Amino acid sequence: MAVRAFDITDVSTASVSVLERAPRTRRDSRQLRQRHALLGVTALAVPFVVALVVLGAGH
Repeated sequence: MAVRAFDITDVSTASVSVLERAPRTRRDSRQLRQRHALLGVTALAVPFVVALVVLGAGH
């Protein structure tokens, strides 16, 4: 297991400002949910379509 040593004595590089993101609007949330649903359906449908094509070609 590798162990790395970090130099944390330089505080000028450690000053990172934390920005809070604004909450999503209802429209953004709906679009994101629809996009994820479409990706999920596609991920489930593609293997079945490929299997049907392979079985059809083999028959």
